[in-house]
This record gives sequence, C-alpha cells and structure tokens, in this order.
Amino acid sequence: MTTIEKNTIEVRMGDMQIASAPKRLVTWALGSCLGITLYNSARKIGAMAHPMLPDIDKAMMKSNPHRYVNSVIRKMLEELEKRGIAKNDLTAKLFGGAHMFSFITADSILNVGEKNIAMARGVFEESAIKIVAQEVGGTFGRTIELNLENGQVLVDTISWGRKEV
Repeated sequence: MTTIEKNTIEVRMGDMQIASAPKRLVTWALGSCLGITLYNSARKIGAMAHPMLPDIDKAMMKSNPHRYVNSVIRKMLEELEKRGIAKNDLTAKLFGGAHMFSFITADSILNVGEKNIAMARGVFEESAIKIVAQEVGGTFGRTIELNLENGQVLVDTISWGRKEV
C-alpha cells in the first residue's frame, strides 16, 4: 500500500484495498484491466480492485488471486462481510476493460478487456449485486478515484477528460 496524499490509498495492478471515509482509493492506467469498486453508503466504506485477467480457474499461476476478476470480487465481498457489510448493502461500479490494440480483433482470445467485463458482470449477477454505473470498453485508458465520503468515482481519460460517476 502506497500513500499518495494523506487520505489517498493507491491500488496497484493486481491489488485490492478496502478503506473508509475520509480516505480515497485510486488506481491508474486501466487499459484492458478493470477497476472495480464496491461501496456501502451507510458506513462509508468501500473496496477497489485492479485485476488484469478474467478467470483464476484457467490460470497457470494462482499465487495472487487479486490479479483475476472472479477471485478478487469474491475476496472483496468476503473482506467486506468480515467488516459487517452484507452484500445486499453494496453497490458496484466497473471501469476499464478497453480494447487497447487495434491488431487484436474483437473476437480474439487476446481481447482480454471484453473477457474481464463479461466475467465481472457474471460474478456480480451471480452474487445479486447491482452494478449502478460503468465506464467500460472503448480504446482508451482510464484512471479512477473512489471518494469514500459519497461513493462517487472520478474517471479521468485523455479521450474525454474528467467526469464523476
């Protein structure tokens, strides 16, 4: 865990962090990777993950479950439950999953962004957690910052600037 500013916690690639207000969680350079946030407004607590690949079950190296969409979402839910947060009291937001290389076709096995998005949607549906907002796909990277005071996510891109989701 790296502290950027006093109240900002960095979530690195293949990482997951949980914090509460007044902290903020931030991750940079989401390309085909996903930025996943879970938030509980009553307690002002949230989690952010930056997984790179969709499925730990198909992985050869399983030493870091935070690298995989399906396992990190389950880990986020487990850790929040340990803190007394029921999954039906959480809202989810998804970011990233871009198609970063034009030489990779949309139906290619190498189109990791689409596979990451599909896996996240599937795990959330299976867990009965509503995705309340998403900024996914496209051909550009994103940086996101989760404000744990209000659950808003600041999305920063070169393509269309900044907006709050």
